[in-house]
Amino acid sequence: MKKLVILTLLIVFAFSAVAQIQPRWGNYNLYDNVKRVTSVTVYEGANDMNYQETFKFDSTGNLTTYIRKGFGHKQVVDYPLEIEPDSLVRSDFDKDNDLIEKRQFHPNGSLYHSSHYVYSAPHQLIMVIDYEYSEEGVIVVRTLTEYNKLRNVVSIRKFTPDEVMLLDEQYTYDHYSNLVKKVQVFYDEVADTQTKIVEKRKYKYDRYGNWYSQQYILNGSKRYTTTRTIEYYSHR
Repeated sequence: MKKLVILTLLIVFAFSAVAQIQPRWGNYNLYDNVKRVTSVTVYEGANDMNYQETFKFDSTGNLTTYIRKGFGHKQVVDYPLEIEPDSLVRSDFDKDNDLIEKRQFHPNGSLYHSSHYVYSAPHQLIMVIDYEYSEEGVIVVRTLTEYNKLRNVVSIRKFTPDEVMLLDEQYTYDHYSNLVKKVQVFYDEVADTQTKIVEKRKYKYDRYGNWYSQQYILNGSKRYTTTRTIEYYSHR
């Protein structure tokens, strides 16, 4: 009788071990006690982890931190042991759930890009400041991107660490929020030269405010015209 019991237990343990190493597919979500998603892990194949997301909330229920670990494709996970991520993105939010900072890391944990978001009021983005870092963690490029009230980009400026301008872009829009002019000035600090590129677009609109003809002009030269046909349907 004792032999039979021992054999039965061994069989149970064997099945349990097999169950634990079964391959995984699809999405696996974790929730907190108020049914908010706190973690999402995505497998694209048998034990082939694609990415993992983590969500953190404050005491009032606002999202404060978002972390994304990308594991790449075709990397086998020896489940339940997880492979190290090949990239990591961490995002932080303010009390209005507006994104205020996003940082991107190499697998070794070193920072290679960060973005800082500036608002004039809740949800009213006016500027994004981006930093690119060297392998040693030193800032190599700083980029300022400004937006109008409709979140259209109005300017992009790039600088070296010692505040030498590399690029200056200016954008102009019409009252339909379509881009009509883009001016780019590239600065070569070594050669002490500037290169200016001016793009223009001229539109023809129908009575509903949708363009049906767009003419593209580069540095004063007409390059091409794009036309499109829009059909409208009425519901009676």
